[in-house]
Amino acid sequence: MRLRRKVRAVVINDDDEVLLVRPHGYREGEWTLAGGGVENGESPVAAMRRELSEELGIGLDVDLEEIPVTNRFIYSPEHKAKRALDHDGQDAVMFSCRIDKNIPLCLQAKEVADARWFPADDAEKAFPVEKQRQIFASCMAVLSKRRNGVMLG
Repeated sequence: MRLRRKVRAVVINDDDEVLLVRPHGYREGEWTLAGGGVENGESPVAAMRRELSEELGIGLDVDLEEIPVTNRFIYSPEHKAKRALDHDGQDAVMFSCRIDKNIPLCLQAKEVADARWFPADDAEKAFPVEKQRQIFASCMAVLSKRRNGVMLG
């Protein structure tokens, strides 16, 4: 099975809002986490820094924290054929970072149609696919435990 390596970030601001992006190809009202593919020879952390910089203009020096949540999708044969994909699914490493709400975003016009801050509850509802909502909820649960001082491991 051939899985494409990806990275995704839960970007949170000072008001505990979550930044979601609407890539080109997503319908109005459908959002996802910032991120993208890991290039050959690139570490997941380096890929996440690159993607945040490219897609949103967020500096490469942002503190990233890996979230121990599995984000693996296996495509149906129909989906794979319809999109003419050369891989069977994707496996993403999840990260979180905090940024100042007032940092200006510089969207990569080629890939990102829009970006918006959402209250966490509203963010979960903005994902178009149930599996994405479940992964986001799992990430937020881990982050909540960390914030409340519960040790994970």
